[in-house]
Amino acid sequence: MSGTTYLFTDIEGSTRLWEQQPERMRAALARHDDMLRATVTAHRGTVVKMTGDGIHAAFDDAGDALAAALAVQLHLAEDAGAGQLALTVRCGLHCGVDERRAGDFFGPAVNRAARIMGAAHGGQILLSQAVEERVRDRLPPDASLRDLGTVRLRDLARPERLFQLLHPRLRQEFPPLRSLEGTPNNLPQQVNSFVGREREIADVRALLARHRLVTLFGMGGIGKSRLSVQLAAELLDDFIDGVWLVEFAPFADPQLVPQAVASVLGVKEESGGTVLDALTRFVRDRRLLLVLDNCEHLVQACAELARTLLTAGAGVKLLASSRDPLRVAGEAVYQLAPLAVPNPHQPHPATLAANDAVRLFVDRAQAVQPAFALDERNAAAVAQICAQLDGIPLALELAAARMRMLSAAAIAARLHERFKLLVTGDRSVLPRQRTLRALIDWSYDLLAPVERRLFARLSVFSGGFTLDGAEAVGCGDDIAAADVFDLLAQLVEKSLVIADVDQGRYRMLETVRQYALERLQEGGGEHAARDRHLAFYLRLVEGIRSELVGPQQARCLEQLDRELDNLLAAHAWCAHTAEGAQADLRLIFSIKLYFLSRGLLALGERLSIEALQRPGANDLLRGRCLTAAGQFLFYRGHYAQARRYLEESLQIARATGEPARVVGALQPLGMACLGEGDLVAARRYLQEAFELSGAIDAGRARVGVINALVQLHRVEERFEEAERLCDDALAIARGQGDEDSVAVNLLNKAMLAIGRRPPAEARQFLAAAVEIARTIGSRVIGQSALETGSVLALLLEDLSRAVRWFAASQRLAWDTGLHRDPADEAFLRPYINRLRELAESTIKDAAASANGSTLDDVLGELARWLSAVR
Repeated sequence: MSGTTYLFTDIEGSTRLWEQQPERMRAALARHDDMLRATVTAHRGTVVKMTGDGIHAAFDDAGDALAAALAVQLHLAEDAGAGQLALTVRCGLHCGVDERRAGDFFGPAVNRAARIMGAAHGGQILLSQAVEERVRDRLPPDASLRDLGTVRLRDLARPERLFQLLHPRLRQEFPPLRSLEGTPNNLPQQVNSFVGREREIADVRALLARHRLVTLFGMGGIGKSRLSVQLAAELLDDFIDGVWLVEFAPFADPQLVPQAVASVLGVKEESGGTVLDALTRFVRDRRLLLVLDNCEHLVQACAELARTLLTAGAGVKLLASSRDPLRVAGEAVYQLAPLAVPNPHQPHPATLAANDAVRLFVDRAQAVQPAFALDERNAAAVAQICAQLDGIPLALELAAARMRMLSAAAIAARLHERFKLLVTGDRSVLPRQRTLRALIDWSYDLLAPVERRLFARLSVFSGGFTLDGAEAVGCGDDIAAADVFDLLAQLVEKSLVIADVDQGRYRMLETVRQYALERLQEGGGEHAARDRHLAFYLRLVEGIRSELVGPQQARCLEQLDRELDNLLAAHAWCAHTAEGAQADLRLIFSIKLYFLSRGLLALGERLSIEALQRPGANDLLRGRCLTAAGQFLFYRGHYAQARRYLEESLQIARATGEPARVVGALQPLGMACLGEGDLVAARRYLQEAFELSGAIDAGRARVGVINALVQLHRVEERFEEAERLCDDALAIARGQGDEDSVAVNLLNKAMLAIGRRPPAEARQFLAAAVEIARTIGSRVIGQSALETGSVLALLLEDLSRAVRWFAASQRLAWDTGLHRDPADEAFLRPYINRLRELAESTIKDAAASANGSTLDDVLGELARWLSAVR
């Protein structure tokens, strides 16, 4: 929307009125809100939202906005004259070009309008020069404008020339505007706008209301200084003796810390005393806020100064920024996180435009390339830039500066060399802020040598790590495993590692991790660290492999979800280390069930084949991995290739003379033959597996063999025998606590019941399978349950649900690569054809509606429907 005029209003002194006259205030506020909405609507405006005790409204015409503001003040004046509770409202107007998203407005012009309102007093209407230029020749009757001159607003951006609307029926004289000049301060004018961080501003403001020392801490470039100064500007009215910024970045000598503060406050050392003595006397009876910026390299001196000043004057408050806390009694700490980043897989411009990281990048990009706009052509690249740079404001600003000579797509493509790319030639900024590397150098240089070594070693983790992992990988040389906890705590305190206390995990931002990895490689310690990383994850997956079946299955699957990136990194390292072939085959075998449950079939296939191609592995390990590869290929419908792998696996298993290994190869081999349509070979392999598994304690393998025979009998339409075997398999699986196998057999029973039993019987089997799929998060079982549910809904003439669940199952099949086995395909095909005949025109719409839902959402819908079916 172009040329939009924004009106902001707010009630002055509302807190006092609520405290003194709560009942009258409640009624008055209700009338006030109704009047505001009606007035905005009557003047062709849009109420964007109510803002506490005021309103944010938007108008296409500046004259309408001004007339609405005047009408508001005239209404309030009439209410006061009629004996109503007097509400004094301040109004601010500004216009500009901003974006509208989901009924809300964002951008610099909106923020500017709010700041103009904040400079006004109750009963006053202020407008910017941009609005004045549009209304000067068409003011409301009897109205005029008073030029108040140029003032510095508290957004710290450029000064603004303001005008006051005058009217005979309204108050005309007010105190000086609430601008930066109204309170003593040395806050600098900012060269760019403050973007986002609304929640953080509110959080820190609330902390500062309760505590006299608040420290913002976080990694370099995260925006601590900018947020501190912005908040200080907003707090000017609270400190009659001023808001003062002390920047410690230029200082290296801790002894100069008190002098730096004294210089800002204009305090002189007196004869026979110290600078600290003079500061103590100065603050004793004053109400002021000191912003201590960049304390990390002088943290001890800053802590001592803070302690002294807080003790000396009850009216002193301190807002510090540092890469680690000051650790002073009474200190409240607030860890500033990176800006929220967008999902790079959903790069829709309308969605991206509301994201803070994107807003910052676009704002800074437009500063160097005014024609730049977020659109469908560049949305994916912008999303990728913001996500890869972890939402670090300085990194985003450095990347945006490259828009002068590169497109967004070109920047995104070069971020693998981010430390070379993200450089600025701006000599006005501090040296440590001119390159992304220098930014992290500043933090790295403050670490003790032993902290640097642990920091570098932790870079081999991908996607985060646990304390156990850090101890296993970080130890070595002069770092004992028992020392890792304290060292890791120091890295967290210094904002180089992020702790997720609830999850018990730690992580580095990707930009920081790449920097640490470079340091590790420079020091020659990468090989040893990656060997320890691989050894740790081998122990982990081999330790929980047996628990991927049974009551601990859901917990173990979730644990592997969190470690997937590390498992992939461990697999990749197997190509570079001694015994890598053996280790890789052990790794893949141990996590095979995880890949199958989560539907990561293509990934499991690729990794198992890569592991098999590494030279030097023994036949025993190769045989197990051949079976895994064959199973992945079978599930993806590549039956001939699966058969080749499984025949080789069977040959190795027979050579070992171990019946359990023979059973493990025979069962998937029989299924692969079934997939090829070779029923004779399938029956031969599966019958041998059935007899052999019955002669030994085959455990879960016995259930798998019976399941395979059930599928064979279903293809051969021997339904009674299939049902009997299903019951046998269910009993064994339940006795073993094998929920995966229980669900598979419940789905088999549901399919056998459909068309041969009353719908209620199929419903109960399917409902139990859906509950298991949701509990353990199995995408494979979930897909089959949705397919079966769509058939049941079709038979019960609930076409819309049948189509929706079938579409959801197809979307899931596309994600997982899961190909229905021959028995399920034979069962489902007639119904799928019928669905397509009945609802070809609606399947695309149903698929689109399913796209916005998670698997658990859709399974939840199916479960609720099943509970209602009779």
